[in-house]
Formats: sequence, structure tokens, C-alpha cells
Amino acid sequence: MAEEAHKGSLIDSLFEKAAHSIDNLISGGHGGHGSGHEHGFFHEFVEDQIGGRGISRGTFLCALFLPLLVAVTLLIPEFPRLMLGWIAFVFPVAGPIAFGYGFWTSWIWYVQSNFIFTRTRPVLLEVKMPQEITKSPRAMEQVFTNLWIRMSTTTVIDQYWGGGVLPYFSFEIASFGGQVHFYIWSSRDILKNIIETNMYAQYPEVEIVEVDDYAVRFHYDHHEHQAFVGDYAPEGYGIAKHSERVNAYPIKTYVDFELDKDPKEEFKVDPLSSVLEVLSALNPNEQAWIQIVIRGHFGKGWKEAILEEIKKIRREASLNPGKEEAGEDDEKKYGFPRPTWRETELIRSMERNMSKLPFDYGMRMVYLAPRGKLRGGEYSAIRWIWRPYGNPNFQVYIRPRHAHNDFDWPWQDFRGIREEHETHRYLDAYRRRQVFYAPWKAWWNTTSPEVLATLWHPPSSTVQAPGLQRIPSSKAEPPPNLPL
Repeated sequence: MAEEAHKGSLIDSLFEKAAHSIDNLISGGHGGHGSGHEHGFFHEFVEDQIGGRGISRGTFLCALFLPLLVAVTLLIPEFPRLMLGWIAFVFPVAGPIAFGYGFWTSWIWYVQSNFIFTRTRPVLLEVKMPQEITKSPRAMEQVFTNLWIRMSTTTVIDQYWGGGVLPYFSFEIASFGGQVHFYIWSSRDILKNIIETNMYAQYPEVEIVEVDDYAVRFHYDHHEHQAFVGDYAPEGYGIAKHSERVNAYPIKTYVDFELDKDPKEEFKVDPLSSVLEVLSALNPNEQAWIQIVIRGHFGKGWKEAILEEIKKIRREASLNPGKEEAGEDDEKKYGFPRPTWRETELIRSMERNMSKLPFDYGMRMVYLAPRGKLRGGEYSAIRWIWRPYGNPNFQVYIRPRHAHNDFDWPWQDFRGIREEHETHRYLDAYRRRQVFYAPWKAWWNTTSPEVLATLWHPPSSTVQAPGLQRIPSSKAEPPPNLPL
């Protein structure tokens, strides 16, 4: 994504360039970037054989190049002086550029943080579910669509002097000892009214009440608690991680589960039921929090990525591929496409989602238990809680990433230091509901409200998870013609 935030160390971010440069040397300058996941031998070796075994790729490259630097210095005694001379030569130009970039980045960080701190009044709303909900997730899609809002970013003065940010929301599911609750977090009082009016417009049976923030109220004590934290991210089969391509392919949505047809209750198959069953299985002294932070996407990159992927599918479906000549359309170059059922359904799903307003979104998980009693089976179930939404036919599924998910080898985390560090980072980021702005910029993706409504919606009465808290009956207004 053009607007995706990048996190990680500088050395690891430079790994791609270093590995690609060596690939070019090895392959004679023909290292490829084209598909986003085609790399040379050296890149694959460092990525799979080194990084795949829990060894920092940046550390490996440093250990590889430092001896080479020492060897060059011994062979060419003047090399250090020449290198320092080049640094001094380019500093008058590179120095101000680096300083200006650093100042600008720090300024944006400051003004946006100041705007969020001084202009927002966070509110957490609990959505209490009634016994009967008959509407499909299509109603929730309308709620999300009406949250495609642009405020405080109208002019460059608003953005770069006032620090204005796009409105963002957090849709959450939390389990406290197996009791499941649905929440919506908003950053302004005016947005609270928008949320309430849209929810009541589509779901008049629900009850929305303002509650204390459970994440802020919880005090994490290293001696008493243990946590498993991480992100959820869409990932494709054969698609590079964090690639723009992955946004073009949808997960399995409520349309694929035929919930858009409003079938009878006994025929509904709601994927959210398995999510709520996992959260209902927690022990009384355990907690699990899941948040989906969203904001409107106002760029053009998402639709362009989808159109490019559709073109690729049509080319692959061609029966008589021809030569690529300038000025010719796809049919002339490749022949008229004859897609298979899978390719037809894939294009239909992509174009259906492309026709809707896009949203940026990021997802987090937090699982808390008493120290020494963190259940591996439970946090594994929470890690893969979105597995029913995976769509192998469409090449995309939601999988756990980052933080504790990356600790596979014992040498990655000496005496649990990194584990505790990540726990505190993610707890703070969760409390702030921050994905898009400082201080906790994270990876985010772009999708349609159809996908968001599939991940978070009021569950129908077919969902019988024991921990789901429902209000006794639907609300009803008294008749208007009662005597005074």
C-alpha cells in the first residue's frame, strides 16, 4: 500500500536492498522485482535459511560484510581515508537533506500527537445484543459505509500545521473469563452520535451504553500476569507479505456464506459463531481482546491494485496468448479470455468489493492469563481465530503476525526480555487504539466494508456461544395513543 507504515529496525529495512544488490552481482544484473516475490539465490538463502531460523538478517549481513571491510582495509591501506573523504565530500549536500527529512518527520509526529491528545475525547460504547437479530451482516455493512468520513484534513494547513488526522474507530470483541462483549471505540463526541444513529438505524433492537475502558482499567503486572500479543494480517498464497497485491483479494465474506440472502435462522452459517465459541472457552481468570481499527481510505492505489490483478487473471485465462505490442488491448494481445469457474468467481468477488468505499484497517490480539498458566492450546486458538474466513480459492486468509508470533527459536528471546517488551508495547498501542498515527504506527491493509461487516457484526440468534452476553428482550416504544 502506498500509505502503509513501515516499522522495524533500519538494518532489517536495508536488507532487501543489500540482498538484491548481491543478487544482481550473482545473476549478472538480472535480479527481478516484477512479481514482488521473485528473488535471486542470495535473497532466498538469507530469507529462508537464515531468517527462517530466527536469526536476524541484519545481524547476518553485518557479520558477513564487516570481515570483508576489514579484508579490504588490510589489502588497501588507503581505503578508510578514501571512504572518509567521500563522506566529507557528500555531507554538505546529504547532511541538510537528512536533517530536513528528520525534522519534518519529527514535526509531523509532534503535531499529530498533539492533535490527538488535545482534540479527542475517547469514548467506549458497549453494544448489547438482544435475543433476536434477524438482519444479515449487510446491515452492518451500511453502518461501516457511513463511517467513511473525512474531517480535520481539508487543507495542508489542517494537516501539516494543525496536525489533523482522519477519524478512526475501533471495533472490538473482548472476553473476560469466557463472557463475551462487543465494543465500539470512538475518538470524538460528535462521532459517538454518528455511531449510535447508524447502529440504531440498522439494528433498533440493540442497546448501546457508554462504559469504562476495560483496557485502560486493566493493570498489567509482570509478576502476576502473562500475555500473548500480536497482529492479524491478510496474507496470500504466493503473494509477498505486506504486498499491495494482497489487498486486491478478498477473504471469504458473508456473501460467500449466503447470509446476504437472509435465509431462515436454521439455515444460517455465521462464521462469527466459531470466533465467539473460542472466546467463550476462556477460564475465569483469563482475558482475550481483539480490536479492528479502521478509517476511510481516500487514495486510489487500492482500486488500481485490484484492476491490475484482474488483468493478470484475464491474461492467464487466455487461450491464445499473442505478442505484446504497443497500443493493443488485452484481447488483441492475448486472445479473448476463457476463465475457469474459480477465476470467474474470483473476478466477480474482486469487482464486487471494488465497487464499495474502501477502508484502511489494522487488527490486534491480546490474550492474558495468570503467570505460569498461559495455555498453549488457547492462545493457538486465538491466534488462528479467523481461520473460517480464509479463502484458499481466492488466495487470501487472515493469519497471526509480529510480536510474540515471531518467537519460534530459543535464541530469539534471551530470558524473556523481548517478550515482556512486546507485551508492554502492544498493551499501550491497544489502549490508544492506534494503528495509523504516532506513537504506534503499524502495518495496515485496505479492504471494503463488506469484509469489515463479516469480521464484526451483531450475531444472529443462531449463534449460541455460551459466553455471549445478550439482553433479556428487545426494546419497544410504548404506543403513541396512550392516555395522559
